[in-house]
Parts: sequence; C-alpha cells; structure tokens
Amino acid sequence: MENLINQENLEEIREFIEGKIADVPANYILFGAIGSLLLSSYLNKIGKKDASSVIGKLSIPIIAIGLAKYKDFIKTELENHLESKQASEY
Repeated sequence: MENLINQENLEEIREFIEGKIADVPANYILFGAIGSLLLSSYLNKIGKKDASSVIGKLSIPIIAIGLAKYKDFIKTELENHLESKQASEY
C-alpha cells in the first residue's frame, strides 16, 4: 500500500486544508477543540478508552490550528486599529 503523505504532495495537502478552513472563524475552531476534549474525557469515563484516545489526539492539532488563526486575527485587528489611528491623526 502506497504512503499517501510524502514530501511531493505535502504542500498540496497543506494548501487544501488551509483552503477548507480559511472561512471558518477561529472561535469555532477553538470551541470545537474544547468540545473534542470534553468528548474524549466523557468517552474515557464510560470506558471507551480507544475512542477517547483517538478523539483526544485529534484535539491537539485542532487547538494548534485555532490558536494560529486567532493569532492572525488579533494581528490583523491590531494593524487595522493602528492604521485607523494614524489616518485620524493626519
């Protein structure tokens, strides 16, 4: 069986994922990550250890994506605020 993720198509996969989540607000992604952590702990509590482990491991990249998008959002808002402040001074 061929390995689907290799160096040749890694950039294409990254662009595909970024294109799909470009319109999703960072808040939704972070809420989804929190939800996946809660679901993981619930599954662990009821004894579904394997499912809990999979869901818990998926939440870490979701948190990273959400934080990266939120950081970009904050940076953009700060730049817009500084530009409007400079425009109002002149």
